[in-house]
Amino acid sequence: MAGSWALNLFDRLHVGHHVLVDILSEMPEPVAGVTDGEIIGNKLELYQLIQPVSMRVENLKHYLESVRLDDIIEVEVISSFDQLLQIPGDTCFMMYAGPCCLDIEENALSLRSKRLGVSDRVEYMKPMRANDGDKLASARIRKGEIDRNGHVLRGTEEPPRLLGEVIRADLQTPKGEVFETKDGKPEERVVAKIEADSPECVIAVGDVTCATLVSQGYTPDVQVVDGITKRGKFVGSFSAEKEYTIFNPAATIYPEAWSVIDTAINDGATSLVVVEGEEDLMGFPAVLLARDGSVMLYGQPDVGIVWVPVNQENQKLARGFLDEMPIIRG
Repeated sequence: MAGSWALNLFDRLHVGHHVLVDILSEMPEPVAGVTDGEIIGNKLELYQLIQPVSMRVENLKHYLESVRLDDIIEVEVISSFDQLLQIPGDTCFMMYAGPCCLDIEENALSLRSKRLGVSDRVEYMKPMRANDGDKLASARIRKGEIDRNGHVLRGTEEPPRLLGEVIRADLQTPKGEVFETKDGKPEERVVAKIEADSPECVIAVGDVTCATLVSQGYTPDVQVVDGITKRGKFVGSFSAEKEYTIFNPAATIYPEAWSVIDTAINDGATSLVVVEGEEDLMGFPAVLLARDGSVMLYGQPDVGIVWVPVNQENQKLARGFLDEMPIIRG
């Protein structure tokens, strides 16, 4: 064989991808082909929620660097069947069986044999299994059924939503008490209130908010961060007993966000939710999913920390806001 290509979406890079990369690394001239465009079409579940190809490539390259395979495995984007026809020589194509495989075989691999006279080999990988015994697949992660390690989540019936043209200022959002910076360090007063009130669950949204609370010796039950602040990239790190990663672009709320936040609230541990994208709207699911008597904290840049109690009034306001967000179809 002249070379070896693993063809995959590499969406929500998960442990199944890690195994695929491991096997690929032992093959001759290994290339990880990140599929996109006409290769994936629109047959996949929640295909509109697939990560942008640039993010999938970046995450894959970062992983290869972390396991010291970046000098062994090349990464290429394959977005057309014609690109597969350009690969020279007999090639081994490795794939997990799925909706795209038949199209790849019919539209490219069979033509490679007829036009180029090559003798390719197709190896269908045995699918990884999640903890519930079902297939570990990116589609299940997009739906919020499992996380990237194959652990079963609480799940959700919430559809993906996009803020779109809704004007936030015209909507009633959950109301809370503002601890302002002009009155001193807001995190000190917030931690004192937490100690006095003993909320059922404390969910902190935002890197600066989480970091300032931790600096006071208090770790929220759930921290939601995205590595971004008003002034740019957040410099620092967070830790918790359990960690989850979700993909949630700006002005959206995806099913996996609902499911992971619900799981984090109820997993009986301090949890960290790392958002690839933006966490700006994550407070809304938090308010709707947390038990009465909980609190959601978020930061207002140059103002302070907002204390939003979880109660029926705020849950009604949060639901009203979400119901104004159009559902992402497809």
